[in-house]
Parts: sequence; structure tokens; C-alpha cells
Amino acid sequence: MGAKGFFVQLRRYRRYVLVRSGIIFTLTLALASATNVVKGDNINPGLYSTNSAPYGISYQEWAQRLWQWEFSLPTAQNPRVNYTPEKCANGQNGPVWFLSEVLSGTEQRTCTIPAGKSIMAALLDGMCDRSDPALQNDEDVRRCATEGNDYGVISATLDGRTFQNLDQYRIDSGFFNITVPADNIFDEPPGTYRAFANGFFVFLEPLDPGTHELRLTVSVTNPVKPIYNYAADWTYTLIVEEDN
Repeated sequence: MGAKGFFVQLRRYRRYVLVRSGIIFTLTLALASATNVVKGDNINPGLYSTNSAPYGISYQEWAQRLWQWEFSLPTAQNPRVNYTPEKCANGQNGPVWFLSEVLSGTEQRTCTIPAGKSIMAALLDGMCDRSDPALQNDEDVRRCATEGNDYGVISATLDGRTFQNLDQYRIDSGFFNITVPADNIFDEPPGTYRAFANGFFVFLEPLDPGTHELRLTVSVTNPVKPIYNYAADWTYTLIVEEDN
């Protein structure tokens, strides 16, 4: 199945995962509270904790912004499809640099990032909105965004160091409005819709200048709804530029 066809099939069930071999998580929804202070992560130094607020914005709102960025890019410019290193910079205009994911197979990507940028990559993640007429109320939207995030095996490594206890990083974005342009990779009708996201992210503090390797893997085997099942393994070679 082509990438576009896959997006259409999963239109109601968009979720993104990083996987650790051998550990299966059957995950319950964990609500993370937001604060106005950036708080370091005690489990994985170098990652923002889910109750932090990098740059004065809650972790949950950064998850919302990742989705808004993903929808804002026209299909031809969107790094999720037909990736090129140049596409990695499209739409990146704030202190946090967003990384798109891979939905199947194995892929190697290279991305050049300015010094001083934090980096946010999706792990196991889903978002749904009211563009789908089958979603009649907030509970429908929440369930749609959440239910694909179980039965995942997730992992992430940075420069060979494995991040620990990723099951503790599940967050709930809360409801927000998302604007969908006419040209979008999910083939949604244009408009502004009430949306909800839930899932796991690797949210990195700024990296030292130089070359870094971020590897993300995912495998989902859902015995209840096999439509969620997929596997992917992708690595970003991150070239962090010197600060001028």
C-alpha cells in the first residue's frame, strides 16, 4: 500500500510509536500536569519531563503544536512523505524543532538543526478531530486518539544511550483547535476542528554542536483492533550547527 493510501486507512487512528524490543506495554491513560517552570528529567537526563514547560509553554501544548506543524505543511513539502534532508527544515520557526516519523519499514534520515534548538519526536502518539462525522462528541474524539496507543513495544536511543522507562512519558494534550489546510497529507477536509492528542514523545533538550544519532523503533500488535498494527525502525543523523 502506498503512503497516501496508508494515511487514508488510518485517518481515524493516527498514532506514532517508538519501540523497545522485548517489552510490551498495555498502557492506561496517564494525565500529566503542566507547570510554568522547566523541570529536568530525573529518569533520563537530557529529556524534558512531562510536567515541565519548556520556553514557558507546557509539554502538552508542545504536543499540540507538533500536530499543528504536521498539518500545516503541504504534501509536497511534508517530511513524512518522500523524505529529503531539505524537508526537515520546513515550517521550523520556533525554539523547538519537530521531527516527523516513519510508518513502516526501516529508514535512515539526515537533518541539520541550528544550535540551541530543543527537539521533539513522536513515540507512540495519536490525534483525532471532529472532521470525522463518526466522532459525535468529545468522548468519541478522546477515545479515537487514545485507543491506538496500547500494545506497543517502544524504544529510543541517542548516541547509543537507551532512554529508560518510556512508559512513564504518556501525556494527554487536552482538547485544542487544529486548522487543516486544503492540501494536507491526511486528506482531511479543510477547516478548523476540535482535536485531542495522546501518547509518548522524546523531547530533547538542546544538543551540543556536532553529529548525533537518534534511533526510534516501534512495533504494535493489537489483538483487539489489528488496524493499529505496524512496525518501523528509523534513525535520524542530527547535525547540530555551531552557534554563530
